[in-house]
Amino acid sequence: EVDTPKATFYVWARIPKGYTSHDFCFKILDEIAVWMIPGSMYGKYGEGYLRIALTHPVERLEEAMQRLKKFLS
Repeated sequence: EVDTPKATFYVWARIPKGYTSHDFCFKILDEIAVWMIPGSMYGKYGEGYLRIALTHPVERLEEAMQRLKKFLS
């Protein structure tokens, strides 16, 4: 689940149930070599989300999203 950003270059995406945001981010780092920021780093309301920065070249973002999509399927 992803909320479309309205005026920023960050995307907040809900993580799968059963994980903390910290644990999920480190799991994807270990398994698919993609780093995203755990929402919990931004306070208690960030728990359950990860933050994706849309600041890299489009090709790198597309590759990361394809890896994440494959990992989640």
